[in-house]
Amino acid sequence: MSELWPARLRRRLLWASAAAVFVHIASPPARADQLRLDALVQEGDLILEEAATLAPADEQLAQEEQQLVASEKALRDEAQALNQSITQFNAAMTEYEQEVQTSQKRCASQADDKALEDACDARGVELREQVNLLEEERAQLRARQQDVNARVDKQNAWARDYGKRKGVQNSRDGLNQLDSEEWLGRAKQFLASTDFAALLGQAGSPPACSADQLNEIATLSARPALERAQACLKAVKEGSSR
Repeated sequence: MSELWPARLRRRLLWASAAAVFVHIASPPARADQLRLDALVQEGDLILEEAATLAPADEQLAQEEQQLVASEKALRDEAQALNQSITQFNAAMTEYEQEVQTSQKRCASQADDKALEDACDARGVELREQVNLLEEERAQLRARQQDVNARVDKQNAWARDYGKRKGVQNSRDGLNQLDSEEWLGRAKQFLASTDFAALLGQAGSPPACSADQLNEIATLSARPALERAQACLKAVKEGSSR
């Protein structure tokens, strides 16, 4: 179904509504009621057909939203873990710098103390090994940070693209919802009319039009109510045209 389908649907619904008005003016009463019934059934089919066409995209977007939320949570958790690692690294660097300062003060006055000199040399080797490890960790953290930042950019681009597509789909769903509600208003009026009662009698009062079935229409949301009313109208159309 093309992107212009909602507009085409509205033009066809408008034509059908105009036809229903015309037949009330120009046709005999019995024929006008039958054509009014036919027009409502045709419009109902078009609305339900469009709803069925929209349903796969709605489901796909719902699934994608779950994936988007899960991906965002995983990325947020990873960013939080990275921040914690950076905090721990900074604390280790601060501790290292304090140890270097302490060692420098202690070894600055070693003079001719051979034992102190050996201890300072050994400590110097330990500190150099420690700083090498810290520099390796710094490089790893930078790589992790670059990777997380790149994935955040992709996540944001995905979210923006999803938002645009979701907005277009919501607009289409909204138009279909408005068409459903407008159709239901006219269908309820027709179902409550004496003209429909006559057609119902001609059709043999099909089960789809039982009092229980029709009374529940008022309690249902637009889509189920439309389907319920459409089932009755179709049953009457079929039965009254025999």
